Amino acid sequence: MYRILTIWIVLGWFIFSPAQQFGDNFKLAYPELVRQGKTFEVSIITSNDFAKSDKLDLYIIPERGIKLESVIMRTGDEEQNIKVSSASNEGYLYDASMCSINLKEPSLKQDGSFFQILMRFESETVDYSEIEFYGEFRKNNKITGYLKSSKEELFTSYPDHYRVKIDFYKTSLIGERALSLRSQSKFTVSPDLKFDHNLLLGFWLKQDKVRSPFFEIKNKQTNLIEYQLVINQFQILTCESTFHTEYSIIPYFVSNNNWQHFEIELSFKDNEIKFYCNGKEFSVFDLPLTINLSDLEFSFIGPEQGNIKIDQLRFVDLNESIDAVMKNRTFSSFISDSSRVLMQLNFNELNISDLTKYDLVNANNVNLVSSDAPVFGRAPELNIRLMSTYYELTWGGGDFKNASEYYIERAEGEKSYVDIYKTDADNSTDREYSYLSDRKDNSEVVYFRVKQINKDGSLTYSSQVKVGQGKMEEFVVGQNYPNPFNPATQISVEVLEAAEFHIVVYNLEGQKVADLFHGTLSKGEYSFTFNGSELPSGIYLYKVSTPNFNQTKKMILAK
Repeated sequence: MYRILTIWIVLGWFIFSPAQQFGDNFKLAYPELVRQGKTFEVSIITSNDFAKSDKLDLYIIPERGIKLESVIMRTGDEEQNIKVSSASNEGYLYDASMCSINLKEPSLKQDGSFFQILMRFESETVDYSEIEFYGEFRKNNKITGYLKSSKEELFTSYPDHYRVKIDFYKTSLIGERALSLRSQSKFTVSPDLKFDHNLLLGFWLKQDKVRSPFFEIKNKQTNLIEYQLVINQFQILTCESTFHTEYSIIPYFVSNNNWQHFEIELSFKDNEIKFYCNGKEFSVFDLPLTINLSDLEFSFIGPEQGNIKIDQLRFVDLNESIDAVMKNRTFSSFISDSSRVLMQLNFNELNISDLTKYDLVNANNVNLVSSDAPVFGRAPELNIRLMSTYYELTWGGGDFKNASEYYIERAEGEKSYVDIYKTDADNSTDREYSYLSDRKDNSEVVYFRVKQINKDGSLTYSSQVKVGQGKMEEFVVGQNYPNPFNPATQISVEVLEAAEFHIVVYNLEGQKVADLFHGTLSKGEYSFTFNGSELPSGIYLYKVSTPNFNQTKKMILAK
């Protein structure tokens, strides 16, 4: 009970802190990634702090592909269903709903009492959608205040209306497996790993109404639980420790039956352990000098009720930011210029008997089940050069180790894609493939893409490349040399037609790090020097563009 009280106090401080601008009075939490056709939940935490108000009228406007299923109000020890009525006659474009929260409820009798409004939605087959919210505090049916937030990412074009975007994904169930834990289940990993920087444990987890600790870090030498992750009855995720100092706590809401990605960063040099969910830090504790990695075991614990599922468990030697690592979370393979995978378990490649063969793994009463986690094979990268009589298509990269065949597909105008070329995949190395496609003498727009057929029968598509057949290539960009380089490299450009050129270097976050040239170039060959002596090691992009054409290539700075 003390921990629950602490969380509510922290939430109250977070919502009503003087540091918040414009009189913030609610906290909105929602899943950013949901599987198509599945239900999901959105949480609003606010209070009856408006002494002159006797109710809160909340308007909920889900857009395409989303439908409101139910609304629940939760207080410290009570939960009740809230009646929902149609508000479509209020002039909203989509089906709008409205519900009223009685702020004079016995459970809210104290001024400043916090409560949670939990909204459950159904989804259809859409790629993304949005939900808009608007709240009025009223007294005797007169407006006394509004739900207010200063978070710009929630703003809409209407005053006091707030909007969240939900991305949906579609996944193939062919060959994909997850680890399932229920009551009396336990899955433990005791890593014996060598690393040079910080150690990062990452995994996907989906919980079904879990109300107890589901993950713990235990000291094998003392047999004591050093840290454990807990989800309480308000679906608030926190980390708990009996023995260690907590430097930071930001409670995090998790939606039932939706996959969440967890990251746990152990810094033995800084004596800190940080806990993240979906890239957002929610807790930081001290990590004493007396604790070594060899002392620890990491365990997933089956709940007394419900179940949890785990997918793609990774240990990484971390030498970059959490944001950079998060770019790998939805891919079955890990690509980084500065961090490296030390150990990875993809449960689709294992069965229960295989798990027990690992000296570092102990599995008790666990099952392998179908997984719908947002984990995908990497798509190959397609590039194109427009020549006088043909297109030169080159592709490579992606999850080549799992590829079986590649198809080049072509679509003209509004027509459907058709296969024009097929080749077997080479799983031994990340090589480059190429194909020449005839260029027809017309101005119709043409689209190309690579279809990768994986070993398990699933499909992965590259991004489509669009070209207008009436335009000629204005220049050719060569691969920088040397590559990798330290600290300088040369970028060559062959100009086929005089034009205004702009040559820029970016990092992978899209930030410009160098402006190499901006001006007119006539026909001929040119070379430009890029010096990365003041930049960290990593992958960089150099882009050459004219008003009608542009081309981008990668290069690696390795210090």
